[in-house]
Amino acid sequence: MFGIAKALLLASLLLSLTCSADAAGWASVHRFVHKTGKCIGTREVLASHYRIGSKTATGEQFNPYGLTAASHDYPLGTTIRAMNPRNGRSCSVRINDRGPYGMARKMGARIDFAMGAARCLGMHGTQYICAP
Repeated sequence: MFGIAKALLLASLLLSLTCSADAAGWASVHRFVHKTGKCIGTREVLASHYRIGSKTATGEQFNPYGLTAASHDYPLGTTIRAMNPRNGRSCSVRINDRGPYGMARKMGARIDFAMGAARCLGMHGTQYICAP
């Protein structure tokens, strides 16, 4: 019995260490999330993801599983090729909404991916991505 409790405690400790940027919130994101320097020919921007919404700025219904994103930096309807510098995965993402807002934008987030786009890129929480 004690061995199982010890294993569960160790697993929860490891999980908390790997998710520290998400657990700490936006106020301390820059303590845990850093640029990689691997974006050759593109810029490295802070990105987050979201799964809640209704209508987008283009007027379409928000699809949390779509390959879409929200940004103030790109014109609506633009398709960009984003790449995750940590794993090399990339996908084409269509800008259909405006965002990020609030604390995320104040702390430097430039693009907010729908969950489908974040999964395509292999994102785990807030991180820097390569974008044009």
